[in-house]
Amino acid sequence: MSPLQRPLLLLFAMCLATQASVNLIMYFHEMSNGSRFGGDFICFWNAAHRVRHGDIAAIYDPDTRQRILSTHTTGIISWFVYPPFTLVGLWLLGDATYNEAVLAWSLVPLAFYFALIVLLAKRSGLAYRTNPACENSWRRIQAYAVLIAFSLPFLSANLFSGQTGAFIAVFFLGAAYFWPTRPVLAGICIGLLAIKPQMGLLMPFALIASGQWRVIAAAATTVLSLIVLSTMWLGTAIWTDYFRMSQLFGQFVGRGYDQIRQLALGPYVALQGAGMPAALAGVLQAAVTIAVLTVIIQVFWQRRSNKPELRKDDGGLDLRLALLAAGTLLATPYSLSYDTPLLMLSIIPLLARNWRDGWDGLELASVAGLLVSPYAQLLTVGSHVPFAFLALLLWFGVLYRRFQKERPTPAGWLANAGYKKHPIFRKTDAILPGAGFAD
Repeated sequence: MSPLQRPLLLLFAMCLATQASVNLIMYFHEMSNGSRFGGDFICFWNAAHRVRHGDIAAIYDPDTRQRILSTHTTGIISWFVYPPFTLVGLWLLGDATYNEAVLAWSLVPLAFYFALIVLLAKRSGLAYRTNPACENSWRRIQAYAVLIAFSLPFLSANLFSGQTGAFIAVFFLGAAYFWPTRPVLAGICIGLLAIKPQMGLLMPFALIASGQWRVIAAAATTVLSLIVLSTMWLGTAIWTDYFRMSQLFGQFVGRGYDQIRQLALGPYVALQGAGMPAALAGVLQAAVTIAVLTVIIQVFWQRRSNKPELRKDDGGLDLRLALLAAGTLLATPYSLSYDTPLLMLSIIPLLARNWRDGWDGLELASVAGLLVSPYAQLLTVGSHVPFAFLALLLWFGVLYRRFQKERPTPAGWLANAGYKKHPIFRKTDAILPGAGFAD
């Protein structure tokens, strides 16, 4: 990285950290005043209390929601639209006060989240050079400070919403971390993504394309176990209510609820917020989903070959998973700003590479746009500009451009296997320091 880029990047990280600190002060201030912070968490808290005290029929209550929709209510509507097995985890919060529950909900996943992004950054070679003798501990500290600062806008968006973004990110990051070496644990993490099914939309295609059959088996077993256990506990009728509620929620999203448009990342809702007719927004959503799915299948399918030289690792799994994380938020019609914590999986590979080699203009502009999008989209939605969607689409294109640029020829893959490895990668086969990790 150039002498000018590093201080500019550190200054940008300091600005992000300052903004997040202000948000955190506001968070505790509102809680100390007795306010119900984290608006959407009320639906999780209500569900936790109801399941804890046996009021199962009131958890989804689709008839009440149907009446609300039929009256065209425009105020705040509290929905619980998560699968019944989500209640297994929420049961633990059933006897807590609102502030006790929202505090645990907001802060507990952060330890796992930060641990996983640090582990994945180490695996991608953040702040390590090809020559270990040139390493500088101060530069490593700077690099990891920037890494943590980059996560703060995404975490703030989730924190103020009281939503599931941090939990989903932990499961996604966990799947990425265990993918190369622990297929069963990776599968369990992927199975847990079923609490928010649209966040796993691309995952089956990536797994099948790369031939990860043990991961698929573990994920399927996890989901099936959750379904069976929750049905035995809560009964079969709850699934009927859940599916009815899901249909109603689809209608709710389809009609373009204003508060959702302010947070939208996915093309369908974001483009409606920009004034596009629903039919045209649906067509463009389908086009984006097909394009993203094609890219995901392409980049993961390259790992499947009967030729030994093509099975050599090319060090690109971190970029493949980066595309999977960014593509997940584009492929689903319903992704919002509080889902963005998982985007750190897409930032880590480029940060590792560019910390070592320097940023090019497009990548630097793209990552800056992505990081400010949770704040900028609230300012631009009134101008009918889908800022967050456009920033995410550009970011996905930048990731794919970098993947194509780094993709070596089969002969190059064999040559890479002969490079001297950094000590951090001694347990990983055939990898270039700072260029990815084995899959």
